Amino acid sequence: MTDAAADVRPTDREVLDAARTFDRDRYLAALLAPSGARADLLVLAAYLGEIKRVPLLAREAAIGEIRLQWWRDAVSSEATSGHPVADALRDVARRRMLDPALLVLPIEGYGRELYEDGVEDARALDDYVDETEGAAIRLALSILGGGSVNSAARCGENAARALALTRLALTLPQQLAHGRLPIPGELVSRVRDPRGCGVDDARSAVRTLMSELARDARAAVARLRGDGPELDAGYLDAVLPVALVEPYLAAALKPGRDVLGSVADISPLSRVVRLWFAHWRRRV
Repeated sequence: MTDAAADVRPTDREVLDAARTFDRDRYLAALLAPSGARADLLVLAAYLGEIKRVPLLAREAAIGEIRLQWWRDAVSSEATSGHPVADALRDVARRRMLDPALLVLPIEGYGRELYEDGVEDARALDDYVDETEGAAIRLALSILGGGSVNSAARCGENAARALALTRLALTLPQQLAHGRLPIPGELVSRVRDPRGCGVDDARSAVRTLMSELARDARAAVARLRGDGPELDAGYLDAVLPVALVEPYLAAALKPGRDVLGSVADISPLSRVVRLWFAHWRRRV
């Protein structure tokens, strides 16, 4: 992957740095993609990384909305913004003829995390999945030119659900630090809202919520594998990060881990090996 990275020449070094720093999983997956799509997938990873970190950094919803609105304007405008990622994305969108509405959909999706009722029920959760990881997969497919987006809809839905629910499970500590809980109320009501209760009770509630999200994410991965044991190369490169869902969930639910004190992660070597092996086998 180091050799592959040396061959990548995105519009600006800052784009590569943003992809590597803010969406490392898609960054690594992009390095395994065909050379003709690699640089553009890195731009997409940088963009998605910039968007998804906004709700995790912004303690106040209004501040987050200002940042997201800037991205809406930058992505939609034909004028140069001066931001290397936004300008590179606009260039990719023009050359690849990406759907403008699809480009801004992740902004709407991650914006839901800024609010208490952003993911208030099962239907809102479905919308969140489609707007975030679902849109990301469809954009990657458009860049790769592999397979029909419509014909791969079912696989895309399962891959998106697995990735989105895993993100929610992993980021619960950060969301709770901002006083938010972007999880359907019906799920929270079956457990207990960790906000406002004692530390031990909060830890227990968060672990249970993570377990419920993990159960749903794992079921989505199982359906994805059942639908297509071997994915064509073009489609596989769009959903390759699904190969990391299980190790992420295992790390999040590791016995004895303080689920409130830190965000679960996996080792860099494990991340690289799993992605490479999944790419080689053509299976996630």
